[in-house]
Parts: sequence; C-alpha cells; structure tokens
Amino acid sequence: MRLQSGAKGSPAHPLLVPAIAASQFAPPFMISGVAVALPALGADLGAGATALSLVETLFLAAAVALLLPAGRLGDAADKATLYKLGMAAFALSSVAIGLVSSVPAILALRLLQGACSAAVQAAGPALIADAVPPERRGRAYGITIGAVYAGLTLGPIFAGFLVELAGWRAVFIAGGVVVLLLLAPIHFMLPAAWRRPAPRAVHVPSTALVSAAMLALVGGAATVREGAIGYGAVALGFALLAAFLFLQRRLAQPLLNVEVLARNRVLRNALLVQWLLYCNAFGTTFLLSLHMQSVLGHSPNTAGQVIAVGTLLMAAIAPLAGVLTDRTRPAAIASVGVAVALAAALGATQLGAGSPLLFVALVLAVQGVGFAFFSSPNMTMVMNAVPPDRTGIASALTATARSLGMVSGMLIVAALVSLNLGHAPVDADPARFVATMQLSFWILAALTAAALALSLAGVGARIRFSR
Repeated sequence: MRLQSGAKGSPAHPLLVPAIAASQFAPPFMISGVAVALPALGADLGAGATALSLVETLFLAAAVALLLPAGRLGDAADKATLYKLGMAAFALSSVAIGLVSSVPAILALRLLQGACSAAVQAAGPALIADAVPPERRGRAYGITIGAVYAGLTLGPIFAGFLVELAGWRAVFIAGGVVVLLLLAPIHFMLPAAWRRPAPRAVHVPSTALVSAAMLALVGGAATVREGAIGYGAVALGFALLAAFLFLQRRLAQPLLNVEVLARNRVLRNALLVQWLLYCNAFGTTFLLSLHMQSVLGHSPNTAGQVIAVGTLLMAAIAPLAGVLTDRTRPAAIASVGVAVALAAALGATQLGAGSPLLFVALVLAVQGVGFAFFSSPNMTMVMNAVPPDRTGIASALTATARSLGMVSGMLIVAALVSLNLGHAPVDADPARFVATMQLSFWILAALTAAALALSLAGVGARIRFSR
C-alpha cells in the first residue's frame, strides 16, 4: 500500500497502517469484554440493573462529548501525541477499575476512559488519512475496522474465560495490559511533534456545554423511574444540546460547523445514517449478555462466545467490504449493510425467555454481517468528503456519529430498564426484563429502518447527481 509523505515531508513508516490497525484492536478488546463481566460485577458489588447500564452509558457519554474537541485539538496540535496519550491513559484507567471496589469509583473511571477513547477515535483514522491517498483508503480502513472487530470478537471470549477463572476484575486488568503491549510498537513507528495550539483552537465553553448535556441525558435516563428529577434532567440535557448548536453558529471557529455540515450533503447523510444505525450496537450487546446469563442461565464463558459470533463475522468481512469500496459505489455497499442490520434488529424482537441459544447467535451473526458491510464504505465516504487539512475533524465527526448512536441506544435501553426494573437485580423478575428487552429492540428496529430509508435516498441522490 503506497503511503503519502508525513507532515514534515518525510515518508510515513511502511508499517504505519498495520501498526495503527493493531493498536485499534486494543480498546474494543477490553470494551466488548465489559458486557460479559457486568453480571459478575453486579453480583460482587451489589449493583442493580440501572448501575450496570451506567457502566456502559457513562463511557459512551464521555466519548461522544469529547470527540469533537479531540478532533480540533489533533488538527491544531499533533494527532500522534494525542493518539499515544489517549491509548496510555485508557490502559492505566482500565487497570485502575480492576483494583477498586466502589461502584461510584468505577463509574468515575469509566467516564475517564470515555475521554481517553475520544482521543484515540479522533486521531486514529485521521492519521491513516494523512498517510494513505484517497483512492486507497477503502482498503486501509477495511484493515483497520477489521482489527477493531477482531478486538470486539476476542473480548467477549477472553472475558468469559477470565470471569470464570479469576472474576470480573481480571477482565479490566488484562485488558489494560493488552492495550499497553499493542501501543509499544506504534510509539516507535509514529513520530510525535506536539506544537502549541493556536488561541481558541478548541472552544472551551462549547466543550463544557456539550459535556454537561451528555451527563444530564445519562443521569436523566438512569433516573426516569424517580419521576420529575429524571425527566427534568433529560429535558435539561436536550436544552443544553440546543444551546450548544445555537452557540456553534455564532463562533468563528466552532467545534461543529453546522452550516458547512448542512451544505456537504454526502458528509451529512453518511453521519446521520451512521448515528441511527449505531443505536443498535452497545444496546444489543448489553441486553443479550444479560439475557443469556440472567434469563437463559448460561455461563459468562458461553455468553462471551455467542457474542463473539457477530464480531467474528465483522472482522472477517470488513476488509472485503473495504476492497469493494475502492472498486464500486460506497453508498450502495453501505445501504446493503444497513438492510442486513435491520433484519437482525427485527429478529431480536422475537427473542423470549425460552429462545434457544442458536437463535441469539443467529441474531448477532446477521447484525455482524450488516455492520461489516456498512462500516468501511461509510468511513471512506466521510473522509473523502473533506479536504486534507480537515481529516482530524472529519475523523472526529464520524467517531462522534458512531458514539452518539451507541449512547443514544444505551440511553433508550437505560430509560426503559430504569422504568421497568429500577435498582432490582435482573434475575429478580426475568419476565419483566424480557418484556423490556423486546420493547427496546422494537424501538431500535424503527431507528434502523429510518437509517435504511435515508441511506437509500442518499444513493439515489448521488446517482442522479452523477448523471
């Protein structure tokens, strides 16, 4: 794969893309294992369903709130330094989670992990875009996304094994060590040259506003069962998001250039579809992990192996989808992926207390195929829709859309769990959990259907434009 010159005119290291791909394997390896470890964590520390949902949701909230500031900082200062620091801090915070015994401390560390993840997600794809010419990016992103899905695949498998062997703490400690080991080679291959960012390169009030909005939404979703407090927090979160968008239109250097985004139709559509589709991602894993262990009575090891079915297919198919992206219309391939993911969401609505494990595996397998065919083409469309000097913010935008989708899906799930289960353990009322899970999947399926309609409309628009 031919690489472009680096920022200082020197050619990029020939192993840079494989090194970044390998390092991208690490965070999802640990993150996907968390879903399998949650029931054991809850049993050990006495955490109920709502607290367990916060372990996932707070991580996503911090990531989505800080992705745009991280992208701005990477463009203004140095993407390589940001990437390395994010990976190192992610690893150390993971080890720390495995050493504490307080649920509030775990939630605070997960919030920190989300911030570290924002730096990694914003800088990684931008570094690849800087090193690889546009006509080869589909293959490069296919390799990288394949590595991400490989991490997602192995995470549940190893997590299930570690939980049964040494408890939930081993998942976090081992995950942190893996991140550090995979960071080591990229530290020497990727030169870093931090430069002082220009004044107001990252607008701090905007960063504070969007962070407060996400925290209010997460807190509100987790406490809707309490009535006015929960609903008030949700309303505050939406009000703060509206204020954030209002402020962006009046800044010379906004975190989110709303007007430019509105004018760039390819970029806007790709991000909207990604947001809607990724509402299925964490919500599905969270619900099915609890379903298999707390309702169907399977072990963490078995649940981890079943969850890995979908991500294994993602890892195997994503590089192929990347190659196809370089040869044909990316939007058409992405639409096929969304349609397959919709079939998986509809299938998940039929899961119940007596569903065989094979049915659960089939749902995850179909979802994995859909996400694999969607991810590489959509990433390529986003990165090719911006000029070279904006790859950092474009990378942050696509990561923001992805993370916003995941946190939106988890907010929906968390709100339903709070309303129907409260702080009680999941296995206290399996029938109520199953009803909550089925309603969640119907809502997620509706969002995926909207993503498919928008994706197909975008394909038609581009076809007409090309004529």
